[in-house]
Amino acid sequence: MVSNGQDMSVRGKVEQNGQIEKKGYTYTPGVEIKIVVAVVFLMAFGLIMIFSASSYTSSISRVTNYDSAYYFKKQLKVMALGVIIAAFLNWVPYKLIKKCGILAYVISLVLIVMLKTPLGINSGGATRWLNLGFMQLQVADATKVCMIVFMGWYVNRFWKEFDKFRYTLILWLLVALQAGLILKISSNLSSCLILMLMVFILTFIVGKHPKMHLIIAAVGIVMIVIFIMWLKANMPLDSEMDKYPYQIRRFFGWLDPERYAGTLGYQPLQSLYAIGSGGLLGKGLGNGTQKLSNIPEAQNDMIFAIICEELGLIGVIIMFLMFGYLLYQMVIVVKESRNIYASVVVIGVILHIIFQIIVNVCVAVNFFPNTGVSLPFISAGGSAIICTLMEIGLVIGIRRQQVKKILRGLLAVMAFAVCMAGAISIPSRAEEAYTSENEAEATDAELQTTAGAELATVKNGWVNVKGGRKYYEKGSFRKNLLFQ
Repeated sequence: MVSNGQDMSVRGKVEQNGQIEKKGYTYTPGVEIKIVVAVVFLMAFGLIMIFSASSYTSSISRVTNYDSAYYFKKQLKVMALGVIIAAFLNWVPYKLIKKCGILAYVISLVLIVMLKTPLGINSGGATRWLNLGFMQLQVADATKVCMIVFMGWYVNRFWKEFDKFRYTLILWLLVALQAGLILKISSNLSSCLILMLMVFILTFIVGKHPKMHLIIAAVGIVMIVIFIMWLKANMPLDSEMDKYPYQIRRFFGWLDPERYAGTLGYQPLQSLYAIGSGGLLGKGLGNGTQKLSNIPEAQNDMIFAIICEELGLIGVIIMFLMFGYLLYQMVIVVKESRNIYASVVVIGVILHIIFQIIVNVCVAVNFFPNTGVSLPFISAGGSAIICTLMEIGLVIGIRRQQVKKILRGLLAVMAFAVCMAGAISIPSRAEEAYTSENEAEATDAELQTTAGAELATVKNGWVNVKGGRKYYEKGSFRKNLLFQ
């Protein structure tokens, strides 16, 4: 959070041109490798849990060609594609990506509008996917990546004016437009809320109006409480549900899942049964029962419940520790970043991953209404894993390119220091060899001067030097200025 004239708590002193001045800059080695290790661990863990959660239902389904490893293979393919895209983004200069901020915003708008075209795929009463031929793209996932790039560009572009609240408000409205379109066209409330939370928390961190953020947050919490109280006071019967919008019905099922156990409350209740039955150590990998028929498509948004059932609290803690390790390494990237754009982009990625985890877990434990948000790197889903890996590629690229510049600078400084040390030490050694601090006179030596240069000729003999006497062969040398 940056106040007028004050330093940023996460990045250092910010200059008006968007560059960050760091005194006593420190570089933490191996951060990129640690991020890669954490991501690989999470993806491997995700593949194992996807196979465990889907193997039985896939083996008896004609849709999956009775292949127990169907979703495992499918996820492995999209992971490979995501890694290739991440590697490409890692090598693209992030300063070039910065120039594409407006383009990213336009692309996101176009993708959302395309949901209304024949390319849009309707599933479960919502149109959230585009048929691209080789894959189905969930537009909300692509929008989050585009908004991270756009927010980085916007904050960097208007950093000088960010002390004026209207620039923060304009950013909110621009992101709210995309979030509102996603809610309107695809009925994706969770993605809408995640986008709004991302931009709100991001401007709170890098912005200059913390009091305004706190006031708005307080007002929002009060409105949510009032809304929930209204819902509780108007709980309908199952037969009366049709007169309410789809999203409102989800809220009713969340508030009282046992009342609607046969409809909207079914999946939350089954998820709670799975979590509660896991205990401390779980039933063992592959031994869960709720995935067999009670939790539909358990490999997707409800995979956290399967993890709890089979691996117990210990397995969940290990997973959270690895998520925390990954996020901590990205925080290091933010702290050691040297410009506004890079910092904002990495903060955006961190916030996206955090909110995805929070919403997914809270839905599984029925703390939030049931909605379709995947668990990063763990849940099955092509669009989600590809877009998340794209964000990781951006983070690693930013870190690698900045560290490369740092290393070049350090090498230049070291080379300069070595040259200066050599230049100082050569005359110093010469002075030590041929004269003393007391300007001792050389015995049996003859100094001669010639035009254009001063030469000293030393005859064979002993010469007084600092710390004793030394024997020199006859010869000549250019007299150093230190001799004078």
